Amino acid sequence: MEFIETLLIKNAQIQNFKYHLSRVQKSYNYFKWKFNLKEWEELRKKHWEKETSRLRITYSAYGIKLIETFPLKKREFKKFKIVKINFDYSFKYKNRKHFEKIYNQYRGYDEFILVKNGFITDTTISNLAFFTGKEWITPKYPLLKGTKREELLKKGFLKEEIIKLSDLRFFKKFAMINAILDFEEKEMSCIKF
Repeated sequence: MEFIETLLIKNAQIQNFKYHLSRVQKSYNYFKWKFNLKEWEELRKKHWEKETSRLRITYSAYGIKLIETFPLKKREFKKFKIVKINFDYSFKYKNRKHFEKIYNQYRGYDEFILVKNGFITDTTISNLAFFTGKEWITPKYPLLKGTKREELLKKGFLKEEIIKLSDLRFFKKFAMINAILDFEEKEMSCIKF
């Protein structure tokens, strides 16, 4: 079983490292694997060659297996489809077969808003937040607790709430949240039901 962690390198340094490290530690603890903190701390201290890039770390019970950097590519997200799911993704598994199946089944969309048991969760690549007109709220039960989401919750910018599919009509706009996108706002009209 392998996991990935995707981080942003900015100004040749890893951003939001403590939140990524916390999520990695939770994975190791859950599976009762021995965690090598020194191995991960060395990544934080490293001065990366490229000023800005995406860093992907593949790891398993045996530690870090692969470290890759990629240039940042700007993706356009204009057309979202609501998709009902019934799978679990509470850890950032390298195997993303469930998401690949969605992409293959619903061609012509840029991204998908995933609904589980009638509740809004995430997209295939990000957490979500919705603007009520007064505040930003994020689903209380996302598929995966993202690092940027955790940071924004701790800062008080986001509040957790249960969001039903039927609640979407009440929001003014929404945002995709992840380590690379940061907080990318979208109009509700982008969502196709």
